[in-house]
Amino acid sequence: MQNDVFQTVLDYAAEECGGAGSSKQCNNNEPLTKRQQKAISLLRQHAADKKDSPPHQISFQDLSQDILNDWDVANAKSASVQQLAALLSRPSIQAMLWAAQEISAGKFAPQLPEVPFEVDEDDGVAVKIVRIVRRGEPLGATIKCERGKVYVARIMANGVADRSGCIQDGDRVLEVNGITVADKEPREIVKLLDKCENGIITFKLIPAEVNQKLKQKKSSHRYVRALFDYDPWQDRRHPCPEAAISFRAGDILEIMDEKDHYWWQTRKIGFGALARRKETSEEEELKDDSKKVGLVPSEWLQWQSECDQDSQISDDFQSFSENHKERFYESVFRWRNKKKRRRIVVLLGAPGVGRNEIRRQFFKVFADRFTNAIPHTSRPPRPSETDGVNYYFTSRHEMEKMIERKEMLEYGEFRDNLYGTALKSVRRASEKGTVLLTPHPLAVENIRTQEFAPIIVFVQPPDFGEFKHTRELHRAQTTRSHSTASSSNVSQNTSNGRCFTDQEIRQIIESSAQMEQKYRGVCDAIIRNTDLDTTMNELTGLIYQLEAKATWMPVKWCNEIGE
Repeated sequence: MQNDVFQTVLDYAAEECGGAGSSKQCNNNEPLTKRQQKAISLLRQHAADKKDSPPHQISFQDLSQDILNDWDVANAKSASVQQLAALLSRPSIQAMLWAAQEISAGKFAPQLPEVPFEVDEDDGVAVKIVRIVRRGEPLGATIKCERGKVYVARIMANGVADRSGCIQDGDRVLEVNGITVADKEPREIVKLLDKCENGIITFKLIPAEVNQKLKQKKSSHRYVRALFDYDPWQDRRHPCPEAAISFRAGDILEIMDEKDHYWWQTRKIGFGALARRKETSEEEELKDDSKKVGLVPSEWLQWQSECDQDSQISDDFQSFSENHKERFYESVFRWRNKKKRRRIVVLLGAPGVGRNEIRRQFFKVFADRFTNAIPHTSRPPRPSETDGVNYYFTSRHEMEKMIERKEMLEYGEFRDNLYGTALKSVRRASEKGTVLLTPHPLAVENIRTQEFAPIIVFVQPPDFGEFKHTRELHRAQTTRSHSTASSSNVSQNTSNGRCFTDQEIRQIIESSAQMEQKYRGVCDAIIRNTDLDTTMNELTGLIYQLEAKATWMPVKWCNEIGE
């Protein structure tokens, strides 16, 4: 192929200079000089001689330099020849020719030891030498020591060791960078790995026997939502906290490998329904936690820990029934609302955080979009109230029957009267618009189903200083508004918000933290209620994204909600 390229160059040169073998004459009609004829003849002969030679004997740079030297003495050159000479003189073209020559000669691979495989005369076992180059990344492998011998315990998915393809689980480590590791502590071996020059680590290994059944077993690849908080440094069970990742309830995890019954190889994607792994550059990738693969406890191991079995854990998986699955990790998939299905919006938060004020403002500003599920009550209607508008008025006996039949989303008793929101009220309201609810946290279990596919947003309070300032400012504004309306004899429904004491503010913040820790796993997003205008803007944009973009949904909803 390379000879064909230079043959084309020679034909073009002869054509431009009007040499023999060309049907065209040069543009300036000057005869071909003897030196040019000789150069072209020599180049043709040189290319013909090299035609059957091995690729590595051809020097593309020498050929191009010969062309430049022979044309340089010509008194007259056409524009095409000058352009070709200028191109061949460029450093980038010279570098390309050099690279083509090196690749054709097979010199693109790094210089590795000539004998990567040797035989130990004493043991009669084969060993392999593996050289790995890492660029500031962790090796991506864990080790274990048994009776003075060191083994590769686990290869982390997508790590440097995994990408090399030369190391496998169970390989016995004999040397690291020429230093024997027998009878060394794991910490000493880690120090050897850290002292590698130019990021190059050389291992001398005894290959593990490949379990064919294990080899044929494919690594799982699925996504789950964590339903508990995990810190590997607080987990005494973890064999290597340095090779782990921490997460909180509600984080989306990508399970790369779950062949191990005890520890899964996992990567953290992010928090909430909109979690998505960041696309980062190679330099930023090293600092990006979403790229790191770490070990986390399997669902079975978490269940065993909750059983308080201090004795050695057995492989009795039969006791791990279907009732215990999805208890610590909820399988999820990405769902896009292609059919524009209306979803319930649920605001969770501690009492006093401002959920009801946000809800009232949404009904006021977006009256044509958001709607309320009309509650039920057993008390009699007041003169100004209308059945089906303010409440659904019914008897106590009937409401108790509805509670018995699990037809209520939530309910409670106040002054000997029952109040509550029925599931059928939510369904009716969904036909008119987007339902916005602020239920008690205990009602989340009833509303978080495939039928309603709710968007659950947790409302956080601001810090103490900002909480106190914004609430006092809001109270002053509503007070002025109420005073103006009263002086004008205009009826107002806005509440004259009371001012919280310092102790009440601290109690709200503390209750909110406790509630978030308990219910964070079922929340799709979290917002902070600073001032009302800011919160309204953030929540409006958040609801739009959760309705328009692909979001993480429980796999168990897949059939009902549709792909």
